[in-house]
Amino acid sequence: MQSDTTVKFHRIYPAAVSPMRADKSALGLMPTMAFRHCEPMRLASSFGWYAFPAEEVTLRWNGSDVFVKEDGQWQPLVRSELPGFSDYWNRHAPPDLVDLAPPFLTRLQLPGLVQIWTGLLCSTRPGWSVLVRPPSNMRGSFLYSPSEGIIETDRFQPCPLFMNIQLVATDVDIHLPKLVPLLQVQPLLRETYGDAAHSIQESDGLEAQEDGTPALSPQEW
Repeated sequence: MQSDTTVKFHRIYPAAVSPMRADKSALGLMPTMAFRHCEPMRLASSFGWYAFPAEEVTLRWNGSDVFVKEDGQWQPLVRSELPGFSDYWNRHAPPDLVDLAPPFLTRLQLPGLVQIWTGLLCSTRPGWSVLVRPPSNMRGSFLYSPSEGIIETDRFQPCPLFMNIQLVATDVDIHLPKLVPLLQVQPLLRETYGDAAHSIQESDGLEAQEDGTPALSPQEW
């Protein structure tokens, strides 16, 4: 990828929704007062890009097994493919990757845990990773709980862009529309989350420390 490009998205499932720059108003869901007066919320909301499910999906969980609705019928979920994508992948993939197309849905080992693919691959320039998280400042669903993860997409690139969700509600339809953001992708320099970034200095109260150092310097006051 070009050295001046931080993040590159590869839309390899042709029907996938393209990534969308995250919106300062959280797609209009942020309260008006917050949008007008709270720059920290606006910056957090606009940091990164939205990504969407490759197709809309409807899931059910009975507390043990996960089911997906396909062609109007409920099927136990183990692994679900995108329509026509395996053939499309095999026509273009190198021989050693034939029949290894990323699945759309995968039931993971923990009960109710499902991995959902966006139809995208993601890569970053050296030293950069991506934080995959729920969309910022948008109220989430009470039916499922999404996970967050940091992917070192400069080392594992291009990497399929997934979101893991933990189904919470049982015996109800859990619908994920194709045109509603599933996740937010935010670029991170590796040094911002490495061990060096976790060094801190702490003081207690406003009294001077034992060595006479003031709790707050004149500049801090």
